[in-house]
Amino acid sequence: AITPKTKAIMPVDIGGQPVDYDKIKEVLKAKNREDIVLLCDSAHSFGASYKGKKVGSQCDFHVFSFHAVKNLTTAEGGAVTFNNNNFNGKEDLKKELKVNSLNGQTKDALSKMKLGSWKYDIVSNGMKCNMTDIMAAIGLVQLKRYEDMLKKRKAIYGIYNEALSKKEWAILPFEKDSKETETSYHLYPLRIRGFNEEKRSEVINAMAELGIATNVHFIPLPMFTLYKKLGYSIDNYPNAYAQYENEISLPLYSILKPEDAENVVKELITCVEKIINK
Repeated sequence: AITPKTKAIMPVDIGGQPVDYDKIKEVLKAKNREDIVLLCDSAHSFGASYKGKKVGSQCDFHVFSFHAVKNLTTAEGGAVTFNNNNFNGKEDLKKELKVNSLNGQTKDALSKMKLGSWKYDIVSNGMKCNMTDIMAAIGLVQLKRYEDMLKKRKAIYGIYNEALSKKEWAILPFEKDSKETETSYHLYPLRIRGFNEEKRSEVINAMAELGIATNVHFIPLPMFTLYKKLGYSIDNYPNAYAQYENEISLPLYSILKPEDAENVVKELITCVEKIINK
């Protein structure tokens, strides 16, 4: 809920599916709260599209992750993009954000190595969050072939959809029904109708015995020990638990061969239906 204390809203592009950013903006406009900052968690959606444009400029800020398991990786790290239209006349703020990413220094190492440019200043108690050159080089190589990587991920996604759409027990991942809005195909979060945690674990274990690794995205925060200590209880978040208890994520990466993806979904169907028919 939006209250007078609300400073920012953080939508999350889960699995690479872009949030309906314009709908959020409509709500803010209707409530006369367009001052609220939209800070989008786009960790999963690098390469996704929203209404014909790549994700990255729709909100005030988009934060992308280049962690080792992401579509495009730099081993670790990420990037923040922002909408220039919302920062017109705010050059000082943009400069401050850049300086704070480099220990509050006014120059990076390369700038200080230029002839006669040794002198620099530290103007704030900043953070050390600049990317190393080696990490950037890893990312740049992948960036050149990223569109092809996305096509391969999309093909695997399609193989899973084709096989599972015929099964009444399969709740397929949400996709926006639009030619102009497309996921980055980061995850394939399948839900199994009528299953609970115990049955979901049976599927995961059965797949593991076949040499197929699956995952769960995600464990709700109130289920973690830290949040329990803070007084949170999953009983107060039934919708989050309902999304979690029967979710299983299938393997999805660009070098997965189509025939292997077909085998994954075939074995999954066998495992699930064996449990259903017990």
